[in-house]
Amino acid sequence: MTGRGRGLCQVRSAQLSRNDSKGSFGSLDGVRTNFGPAKTADIVCVNLDLDEVTRAWYLHFKNYWNMLKKSPAVVNMLHQHFDECDNPFEQALRLCYNCLDFKDAKPKTLAHLIMEQFGDWKARTKRDVGYLLSIDIKISAFNVVRRQRSFILMKLVASIYEMVNDCDIFLECIYRMISEKQYKEASQCALLLGLQERFGIEEFLLPLLLQDKLLCVDEFLNESVKHRIDLVVFLDSLLGQAVAIRSILEALILRLQIPEVKWNKLHNKPWRKLIARFVKMYNISSEVTPNLNKKRNEGALQFLLHKRYIENGFGDESWKEMVREAVKDDESLQQELVGLVASYGDTAEALRWAHFYNIDRSYWPHMVRLYSDNPDEDRHQQQLQNANIIDESWDDGAKEPTKYHEFKLPLTSVHLVDNISSFECFIYSGLQDTSVVGLDCEWKPSFGVNSSELSLLQIATRHSVFLLDVIKIGNSFPHLWKKLNEVLFSNCDIMKLGFNFSADICMIKRALPHLGFIHELGFLDLLSLWKHLDKSNKITLPYAGIASGGLSLNVLVHLCCGKPLDKSDQFSNWENRPLRNSQLLYAALDAYCLIEVYDMLKLCCEEQRLSFNDICHQLMSARHPKRKTKKPSIKTERKREQKVELPQPPREQRDPVMADSVKFVCDTMLQGLGKLLRKCGIDTAIPSNTDDHTECVRLANDEHRYVLTRGTAFEKLLGSVPAGYCLRIISDDLNEQLKQVLDYYHIVVTKKDVFSRCQVCNSNSFVKVSKSTMGALISSSKNLKICMPPYYEDNLEDEATGFSSEDEFYEECGSPLTTQTRKWDLYSDEHVDVGLCLTKQGAKIQVEEVPTSLLGKMDIFYICEQCGKIYWDGSHYDKVIFGRLQGIVL
Repeated sequence: MTGRGRGLCQVRSAQLSRNDSKGSFGSLDGVRTNFGPAKTADIVCVNLDLDEVTRAWYLHFKNYWNMLKKSPAVVNMLHQHFDECDNPFEQALRLCYNCLDFKDAKPKTLAHLIMEQFGDWKARTKRDVGYLLSIDIKISAFNVVRRQRSFILMKLVASIYEMVNDCDIFLECIYRMISEKQYKEASQCALLLGLQERFGIEEFLLPLLLQDKLLCVDEFLNESVKHRIDLVVFLDSLLGQAVAIRSILEALILRLQIPEVKWNKLHNKPWRKLIARFVKMYNISSEVTPNLNKKRNEGALQFLLHKRYIENGFGDESWKEMVREAVKDDESLQQELVGLVASYGDTAEALRWAHFYNIDRSYWPHMVRLYSDNPDEDRHQQQLQNANIIDESWDDGAKEPTKYHEFKLPLTSVHLVDNISSFECFIYSGLQDTSVVGLDCEWKPSFGVNSSELSLLQIATRHSVFLLDVIKIGNSFPHLWKKLNEVLFSNCDIMKLGFNFSADICMIKRALPHLGFIHELGFLDLLSLWKHLDKSNKITLPYAGIASGGLSLNVLVHLCCGKPLDKSDQFSNWENRPLRNSQLLYAALDAYCLIEVYDMLKLCCEEQRLSFNDICHQLMSARHPKRKTKKPSIKTERKREQKVELPQPPREQRDPVMADSVKFVCDTMLQGLGKLLRKCGIDTAIPSNTDDHTECVRLANDEHRYVLTRGTAFEKLLGSVPAGYCLRIISDDLNEQLKQVLDYYHIVVTKKDVFSRCQVCNSNSFVKVSKSTMGALISSSKNLKICMPPYYEDNLEDEATGFSSEDEFYEECGSPLTTQTRKWDLYSDEHVDVGLCLTKQGAKIQVEEVPTSLLGKMDIFYICEQCGKIYWDGSHYDKVIFGRLQGIVL
């Protein structure tokens, strides 16, 4: 057939333009139309027009395909056509390109069929065609096929045209894709052609990352170990900078002109999660991520402090263990520990840590130095403070110490299994005549990028508790672990009790591969049983009147046995050996109480004439995850809530009250309203997202606060506080919410109240510092090199909740306080420690939030004593007074 595929170096720019579309593999715009030298990224040296003979054959072939699709007749017709071509490589490309479905050549399209069958023909033909596949044809095929959207066709063509053998000639084509911002296609082609090593992380990996196209990044990194390390090292390096991640990346984004950046991801918290994701996915050593490790330990320290001083959920020994684990040998964290402990008012403990880590006195917070010089005076002040707290309490009676559920068996019934003899004794005699056991696991909490490892496996019978030390015997004695599986885990005659133990089972399977159990036979989850009995049978437990809370084992034990569990040793270092006696007792009770709860649930069912055994059998037979039904949207739920009119108790006090004389606690659903109330100068507590509704009740009762909530939570909280002290918020609109609160409680807001409280921590104590003092603080923080990001940095996005515009939230970051007389406590700069960059209360002063350009414009700055946030004068005051608060402020 004359005229077919003569290798003319002719560019069909007019034809190619019809296939131009967003999302294709490249662009041929501006390609050369002469026969002179051309760049690789532009050149197409194949005449893509069909001559008259070929066109007639193609129309005939297409009719066959429309009728028969992929059939032997159609395939044979194609193969015969390739046999007759002078250059089948050119002809296959020409036919494929002229298909109407070439633009989106999916597997069932004609364009894909032609190329697929050409590959099949090439593999089967006896004809020598290899010499016909020139470099020009390879480049032409690449540049033509990258114009369509299907990467499947690109992979097929790359294989048939043997592009990997001459991969370097396509580098310019890929760089062309990068210049056209086609990062996904560039990364796929680099991977396809084995050119990974020819590119760094800036060409397309970072742009894809900033566009939040993680699947494309994963696809590339799966094939390139070097890029994994390079990328993670770069990402981690940003965490170690003194300026915000977003500020650093802005310069990179502008330099590379990266479009469609997901700016909401460019913050500390999402960035840390991203690095941790790569570290876990590719099993990268923690030595590669020193800054992530440091940030994790900083966060762990904050968590430990909150758990000890806010939740009171730590025993002394557990507290010391976990703090040492988090701080380790990091001197900056050791200094930070002392400052943070002091900021919670525990100066004695802060001093103890200062001595423990031998921290230089110059790094001690002001209050710790005072306590060290005169500890008796500090104790006297603490006694007075405690007395004032008791006097302010609503409950005049002193609170009795909490009584906890106790271990009923003698201590001799607790057996530590940590060697082969005790292991054999347990397996062959410990489970004899046993029909039910309680199972539980313990492991050390993990603050770093490494996952937790199983430390202890507790197995409780009615008469004994066996604590299997997995650290000592976990990787030894495989025959004994297999025997344990046989006599216990795969034994249907023994019921295995747990509480929400899917995580425990996964941990057991991962840590004890020799155990070998796959089928979970005879397992009963007491959480599922509790839910079933409460939902279907409305069973009444013995102590339902005195216990309340969420769906936790602690609450269930309280409901069944009358007292809660002592969880002070739960959060401790379970990898330390030897284990403390309190840890052993805690571990034993955690497993044994499952049997006690099981017996009580059984007794309650029998008393209420329910078939307990049938219910348990039903739950054990249905240990397969059910498909979750789609939950209604939040808007739908709120509409339903608004349709149900719940009675709102009237407020007893009807006289107007000033903004600074009333206190609120906002439920977590109303954080935006809480910020707005603080803006009005109203003392407003806002629990964290992880707290439940009981935290609102605690704050209300302990601090004499009114509760603001919405939805079904109103019903739960209404009976826990005095009448009129719980207000159900109706509207979704912030302005309407604020108006409802002010009207209901008759609150008067004046100009002196506005911006008199810190928007972050609710404090109304500020330190007024001059421009020169602020400059000294900034210099000091750079010299110390320990200026940590503030505790609230991870919650910046949460702080924006409820604001109506980005402009207002931007102003919030440097929310100006005017120099008018405000209802705040304003102190001189003697209340800051310039050398340590701390407030008198031990809070890190957040100097990194002050733009350098602002130092030359502002004469006065205001520092929150409690959290260290910095404010300055500006125009935001007038914007708020004459904007959102117009008509409210007197």
